[in-house]
Amino acid sequence: MTPHYLQLILYKARADLKVEAARGYMGMLWWVLEPVLYMGAFYIIFAVALQRGGENFVPWLLTGLVVWKWFDTTVRMSLNVITAGKGLMSQVYLPKVFFPAVVILKNSVKFLVTLVLLLLFLLVYGMPLGWSWLMLPVLLLVQLLLICGVTFTVSALTPLYPDLKLLMNNVLMLMFFLSGVFFDTSKLKGWLAVLLDLNPMVHVIHAWRDVLLFGRLPNLAALSLVLLLSLLLCGLGLYLLRRYDRLYPRLA
Repeated sequence: MTPHYLQLILYKARADLKVEAARGYMGMLWWVLEPVLYMGAFYIIFAVALQRGGENFVPWLLTGLVVWKWFDTTVRMSLNVITAGKGLMSQVYLPKVFFPAVVILKNSVKFLVTLVLLLLFLLVYGMPLGWSWLMLPVLLLVQLLLICGVTFTVSALTPLYPDLKLLMNNVLMLMFFLSGVFFDTSKLKGWLAVLLDLNPMVHVIHAWRDVLLFGRLPNLAALSLVLLLSLLLCGLGLYLLRRYDRLYPRLA
């Protein structure tokens, strides 16, 4: 992708964020309120109503929710992104990776805002600022590449197979409850533990909690496998987007 298209991605993502902020009276304040309300709702359900968890359950739960929401929101928005770009595709040629790339950039900016809030909350809550936090750029990179891989692939396939959108929405819902957001997957044994280990978000969420809450290095072997999977998905997604580049305008 040329620098010209990279500039267009930056411009489009910035414009979309401005439009999104301008839709309500509170503007960008919603970027703060939305994740707070989202996390607060699940805290009330699981920690208050169901009385789940123990010591430090609140930061443990919020860390999983914040990390999951970045992945979930970006992938869901990418399912229809090429079809939604039909008007722009009919006016000017753009490499089709442009559309999911804008979604990834826009949601990553919003995630960074939420992440700053989470880090501030952890410090106020009493979590120590340890050396393990130096691993945050590595975690950001690995999860970003995973998001790129999944997003590129599903955005490339959905226009070809429209039923994939409904399938992915259900898969994401299932992954949400099986990614260890609400329970510690490391305590599981047998075939269920093996099955859940196939979910890359299980390892990503574990890694974030290890670094932020327990002051230790994440499982680097598991993260390496997630990184390998992410790179393979990125390659597949980019190949598909190039392969059907000229077909998408007729399908959208």
